[in-house]
Amino acid sequence: MHLRPKLVSLLAMMFLAMCWVVPSTAQENTDAAPESTESIIDISPIENAQILLRSGQWESAFDILEPLAGNPEAASLLFDVGMATLDAAHGAELAVKDRNDLLDVSIAAFLAVLSADPDRVRVRLELARAFFMKGEDGLSKQHFDRVMAGDIPPAVAANVQRFLNAIRARKRWTVYFGFALAPDTNIGQVSEQRIIQLFGLPFQRNNEPPTSGVGLRLFTGGEYHYPLNQRTRLRLGVDLSQRDYERRLYDRSALSLHVGPQFLVSQRTSVSLLATTTRRWEAGRISSNDHGVSFEGRHQTGPRTLLNFDLSWAERYYREADPQNNADVLDFILGGRFYATPNLSFSGSLVWGRERPRFINNRNKSRGIYLGLNRDLPRGYTVGLNGSLRRTKWDTQNQTDDGSLRKDKTTDISINLLKRDLTLFGFSPRITIGRTKRDSNRAPDDQDYTRTYGDISFVRQF
Repeated sequence: MHLRPKLVSLLAMMFLAMCWVVPSTAQENTDAAPESTESIIDISPIENAQILLRSGQWESAFDILEPLAGNPEAASLLFDVGMATLDAAHGAELAVKDRNDLLDVSIAAFLAVLSADPDRVRVRLELARAFFMKGEDGLSKQHFDRVMAGDIPPAVAANVQRFLNAIRARKRWTVYFGFALAPDTNIGQVSEQRIIQLFGLPFQRNNEPPTSGVGLRLFTGGEYHYPLNQRTRLRLGVDLSQRDYERRLYDRSALSLHVGPQFLVSQRTSVSLLATTTRRWEAGRISSNDHGVSFEGRHQTGPRTLLNFDLSWAERYYREADPQNNADVLDFILGGRFYATPNLSFSGSLVWGRERPRFINNRNKSRGIYLGLNRDLPRGYTVGLNGSLRRTKWDTQNQTDDGSLRKDKTTDISINLLKRDLTLFGFSPRITIGRTKRDSNRAPDDQDYTRTYGDISFVRQF
């Protein structure tokens, strides 16, 4: 009984001590909280990326900055990310995988900056260097060519030319692949005319009217350059294309092979002499075989202009048609490309062709012109405009009522839009819309047709 007052006194002292300590600790925590919150609020995403960049965490910095590429400060830091990873990729002790991982970050950073502002020539130059280091010479050359179209100092131009020479010297493989959905209002490219006039009398055509549909288009191929000596290489290549529709009747496929020497005449000029063969299928059945030769040439006239030509001849054999349709086919193409600026290019070509089958009524010759324009825009868009005009004249005079030569005129206009900064496994979506129209002076209007077509394809990011 006499210990209870002491116990009560002890408990009271402990309670008073707790009341003294707890408020003091709580006050310290309360004072510290606003300071911590304030420090978090003050660190912006760009400042956070700067901290990560200084500590060598390039990928984390890139993840923060990529959505902000339109901000000038963020774009400047993205360029720093690209340069830091590009410099790090030069490390002599790096494994190939680690080097490629660094280069992937560098390439992605430069592409993000160019998507927001395609006029930055310095960024494009470093992007070309990154592709060169990774061994993607096709993409590297494209960007080096566009840099040469800019207003760059002579010393930079000379350095770029050294890179281009190195790309040409070490070129071995060229590979491409693509696929697309291809809607079309006139798959078979046939006339819409159901009733035609023959000898002044109306007749109804037996074939079906134009059929619309959506096809799946695949295209792939590659080429290998085997060096025979310093100025001669052996080219071996294959190209495959296929277009499938729900109705098998309109399926089309083609397989082409070529082999022959290429002569490097100078740093700017090359010519090739190739043996070629092509097989075509229609509706799943072999339709024709071509066997021939092709003489090709390319000449870089200056830093902005490239000229090329292709003269080809082939014997065409139709497997299941009348042998009278077998023909020799001659084609000539003279074309070129001009970079007005690093972001604006023009292309064009003149074409001439002649087909001489055994059946004289089907002999014809044609000539045409093709023009194209491509422009890189901010926000990652590239727009392209293309147009062509082709005229075909038939040799015989019994194709029309008035006895004149039959003449066909075919026009095509298309526009395409590419989203450069939207990628899936390195491929970017491109949408194309076009219209084709053919007019013929043949009296029965069974050769005239129109078609509206589209193409939703995926192309390699560059």
